[in-house]
Amino acid sequence: MGEELVLASKWDIGFDVVRFLWVGFFSSLPFWARCTVLALFGSTLVYGFVSWLRNRSSATPDDAPEAVENVQEDAAPVR
Repeated sequence: MGEELVLASKWDIGFDVVRFLWVGFFSSLPFWARCTVLALFGSTLVYGFVSWLRNRSSATPDDAPEAVENVQEDAAPVR
């Protein structure tokens, strides 16, 4: 089982997002249930954006001194 499995396509995810928003805005659910659906969707968006910002700010640029590999100059040459 070392191979990668793809269970859903990108179109399935898009369809699910649209269906989720349709339920939140246009369904016949009670108001509190629609608010819960929209709050879950909004919190998922906020979490994704914050984690994207966190990963973006923690990455070091290639020309930064921290990103350069430390090599000892006094090491004996290898043939």
